[in-house]
Amino acid sequence: MRVGYGFLVAVSILVGSSDASTLVKAPTDEVRMANFFRSIETASRFLRGHEVTGDEARTMGAIASKVDELVDSAKLDSAMKDVTAMKVLFKQWNADAAISKQVIKRLSTDPFTFAKYNFLVLTYNRYRLEVLVMKLVDPKRLEDALVRNKWALFKQWNADETIAMRVIERLASDPQNFLLISQFNRYRTKVLENAAKVV
Repeated sequence: MRVGYGFLVAVSILVGSSDASTLVKAPTDEVRMANFFRSIETASRFLRGHEVTGDEARTMGAIASKVDELVDSAKLDSAMKDVTAMKVLFKQWNADAAISKQVIKRLSTDPFTFAKYNFLVLTYNRYRLEVLVMKLVDPKRLEDALVRNKWALFKQWNADETIAMRVIERLASDPQNFLLISQFNRYRTKVLENAAKVV
């Protein structure tokens, strides 16, 4: 009796799988036809997007010319010798995120250029971090966040461990901020606990 049921189950599985395979096999030709037409649509989509690429190319050209101006060897050499010139140059580099990224890329791509100006690149990275931290702990911003939504500010502070540590260092200079630091640390602990639960 068991052998009969076993045989019946095996036959039904084979018949079911063969029916399923023929049903799956038939639409693939239709799928190929649909993919053929989709590739035509995709090609035309790329053609329509060409105007955007032209705008992007003009923007990239403007950024490239600005970067060329900002990484001029005379400016870089002047910044290496004079702290005031360095700060002015860093301000110009930090004015736009796209320009900042391109400047760092340009100075870091060539090993000889990086060897010559690595002090500027490393100092600029510290400068960018300090500017960001100063914006994040600006007294007006702190006051506004404490009134409205400090959790949004905590999220910005906690975006990166280095930023979080610098923010805490900056806030620790004023004893009135110890309550805020403890609340931020509780927020960070809660974020880590939630991340551990997800994993």
